Amino acid sequence: MLKKHLIATAFALSSTSVAAAPELMSPVEIEFGQYAHIETIEIVGNINASLLRLVDDSLQSNESDYYVISDISENAQQNTMTISVDLYNNMNTTSDIVAMN
Repeated sequence: MLKKHLIATAFALSSTSVAAAPELMSPVEIEFGQYAHIETIEIVGNINASLLRLVDDSLQSNESDYYVISDISENAQQNTMTISVDLYNNMNTTSDIVAMN
């Protein structure tokens, strides 16, 4: 009984501390919104891997709000693909709105 309680508590604590990964956004949405460009990163992975899974796994611990895939290139000789990703933060957060009132 105690073992079940400890497992449930450990699971609850670990699930609440997980940070959300950034979400994919289209370049058009970035143009017409208020977003701050944080950085551009390059992700290199297996050419046969799922593109979105590779990006999502690479950005899992990133603290930005959104990302845009800006370029994808493949190297068939090395069996790799390189994905350029621009990271953005939303400038319309609720804390900004509260501060304005």
